Order: sequence, then structure tokens, then C-alpha cells
Amino acid sequence: IPTTVSRTCDGGTTSRWSAMQIGMSFIGAYKMCAGEAAVADLAFAAKHAGVIQMADILPARRARGPNEPGGIKFGHFCDMVQSDRKYPNDPVRSSLEIVAAGTMLFDQIWLGSYMSGGVGFTQYATAAYTDNILDDFTQYGVDYIK
Repeated sequence: IPTTVSRTCDGGTTSRWSAMQIGMSFIGAYKMCAGEAAVADLAFAAKHAGVIQMADILPARRARGPNEPGGIKFGHFCDMVQSDRKYPNDPVRSSLEIVAAGTMLFDQIWLGSYMSGGVGFTQYATAAYTDNILDDFTQYGVDYIK
């Protein structure tokens, strides 16, 4: 499965693509006609491929398939980015790095693939795209707290 497919589409698309590739690899490796004894092997592979998940299930009205990027918990996402480890003395930079990564994943990739230009979803990340407005506001907040 191409990395682009797994990173830009939902879990259902990834699972379908993976199942197709697994089926073709079995058919090619064992020189089978399509649909022969591969069914049992495919069922086993599909059943156990679901062990590795990157995200929790979304509410039913939003879920299209298992393992969607939209289901990644924000706390887990912050741990993945690890900007607080890289910038331990700069809470503004650390927070903005997480926001930038979240904007890329949730807005551009997941919402862009999920909604395909749906009305209003671009407003979600306007603050992250607009010059230094978010940077300045975050720095102001930190200075105000100090």
C-alpha cells in the first residue's frame, strides 16, 4: 500500500487497498486462480491485520471506516510530535509546533479527504494559516500569565 494512501485517506480505504494487495500477493505467490484457496488465508490476514490501530473509532455520524486519522486523540498526538521535548523552555514554540502538525493532519489530510472541500471546514485552521496572528496571541498569553 502506498504511504500516500494510508496517510491521506481513512482506515476503510486503507483496509480495502491492503486487502486487495494481500489477495494479489497470495494469488501471485502461489500461482492460484483468483478466488481459489486464498479465501481462508485472506480471512486470516484481514482478521489479524486489525490488531495495529492508530486511532479510536469516531462517532457513528462521522465514521467511514476503522482507524481513521480523525480518531487520533489530541493527547496522543502531542506525544507523537514531542515538541515539548525539543523546546522544553519555550512553551509558545512547543504549542505552535503541535498546532501546526495538527493542522496538517486533521485539516489538510483528514478533513480534506473526508469532506473534499465541504462548506466551512477551511475555517477550522484559519488561525494557523494567517501570518503570525496565532503566534503573537499565544506569546501575549504567556507574557500575561507571567
